[in-house]
Amino acid sequence: MLNDCTIVDFTRLLPGPLATQQLALLGAKIIKIEHPKRGDLAKFQPPFVDGLSSLYRMLNYNKLVQELDYESEAGRAEITALVEKADVLIEQFRPGVMDALGLGYEQVKAINPGIVYISLSGYGQNSDLAQAAGHDLNYLAESGLLSLNTDENGKPVIPGFQIADIAGGAYGAVMACLAGLLNKAKTGLGGYFDVGMYQGILPLLTIPGSQYFGGLDPYAMKVLNGDLINYNLYQCADGEWIALGALEMKFWKNFCLLVDKTDWIRSNPLELSIHLFPKNEVEKLFREKTQAEWVALAEDQDICLSPVRKLPEVMENLKAQGHLREAYAGADEKIYAFGLPFELTIPNVHNSARTNSKLASESPPITHNQ
Repeated sequence: MLNDCTIVDFTRLLPGPLATQQLALLGAKIIKIEHPKRGDLAKFQPPFVDGLSSLYRMLNYNKLVQELDYESEAGRAEITALVEKADVLIEQFRPGVMDALGLGYEQVKAINPGIVYISLSGYGQNSDLAQAAGHDLNYLAESGLLSLNTDENGKPVIPGFQIADIAGGAYGAVMACLAGLLNKAKTGLGGYFDVGMYQGILPLLTIPGSQYFGGLDPYAMKVLNGDLINYNLYQCADGEWIALGALEMKFWKNFCLLVDKTDWIRSNPLELSIHLFPKNEVEKLFREKTQAEWVALAEDQDICLSPVRKLPEVMENLKAQGHLREAYAGADEKIYAFGLPFELTIPNVHNSARTNSKLASESPPITHNQ
């Protein structure tokens, strides 16, 4: 879909590189600019495969990487030549840095009036926290999301994965890029997009926000965060865990019938609150079988029950399902990257959809031009 699009990429670490990796899967040509002395810190994130970080390989395998000193006159001249022909520029520096380098939006627009310029930062370019340093954990803390992700004692729990970097950063930048390119196709005009990771994760507060604005304390009634018997996690006989997501009454009824507990059936979902329903009885039930036995019992039963799978099993399943792309093949090890979250079908265009998909998924390995 983006085969004719060229993106100059000044991003580092996770949010921006993941965004441009996704855009590369859509066919865009990504020219990633790295300073020869201050490169992408993802290169130094272990583990390493054949001397280069596996994280860096996952995020940048389908890009052209150019080492250019954008602080030197010669480096800026080369970058100017790239920007003149580019459709999009994405940068991930603290607000003001690109202006100081002579590569801010107004300066780039003078070179290329049609440029779609995306600035990706923690809190946006103009907020009170615009200059504040931060990472994923800080954005979760500031947004209130971390206060909703707690253990049974109310202590905030650090997620085992990045949320703001990806949901607010990478996906926000992809959305801005596609919106900018669509607008340019319609009007011929570029534009400036200020993407803040903090602002990008605020939609994750939709349900707690609806409770707050409706007069219900989201901390007192954790509807989807542990306060319901039928939407909870349970430990099995082998110590593994099961996720029961029987939120609607029809699913809960199906579960009760399956385990021969008709006295557990309720007509009002509020009756399934852990404050009203004996959770210990449900916990005792799940400890009677192993995780595998529960999975076998629930097969084709329409009750929203899933095993809490661990990464080795998940990754092998993803390979088998075709959801991973080979990012690097060394002598002894392979590294895979994640594909796009959709499959594309274009009606009445013969094999073009298949061809574009193949071109995007079989992108060339990382190439360094110095």
